[in-house]
Amino acid sequence: MEAITVCTINHSAFAKPGYLIDTPCESMAPAGALFTRLLAHHQDLELTSDQIRELLTISGEYHDQQVTVRLEFARVTEQLEIKWGRIDSEFVAARKALLEQHAELFRRDEELFFEYGERGHRILTDAQIEAAERIYHGEKDAGLAALEESLNSAVGPSFSFSARRQEAQAA
Repeated sequence: MEAITVCTINHSAFAKPGYLIDTPCESMAPAGALFTRLLAHHQDLELTSDQIRELLTISGEYHDQQVTVRLEFARVTEQLEIKWGRIDSEFVAARKALLEQHAELFRRDEELFFEYGERGHRILTDAQIEAAERIYHGEKDAGLAALEESLNSAVGPSFSFSARRQEAQAA
């Protein structure tokens, strides 16, 4: 059986507009809080009071770390801005260290997401993660079904969206 990988940490239920063909270079790490879907469904997932408190603590720590990284990212981004002058090899060479720092901060933002996501998942049972995946897929599928006509209109006439059949999913 093929494993299904689902983000139970904090991604929204919907893909961004143009997700498959318009992929901007931006962080996949959600800003602010983690585990909002898990916490919103705490009863369905049978989260204990201790698990809820731990998820909230981890989310708060993630937020604090992320703000620090993103403020530094903004500072470096401002230094990289082209406000005057010609862009030539000398101009680019003078910004090489800043470009490397910028890339490292972007990487750190992504790493925070996985580090804190792993910490949160360590306190959940396999059954809770599986239930969260079912909830995620149910919400996502319901949203896509509600948009079916619009999605087909957006990609037509050459393409159309269709729901996968249950027997194809089981294979």
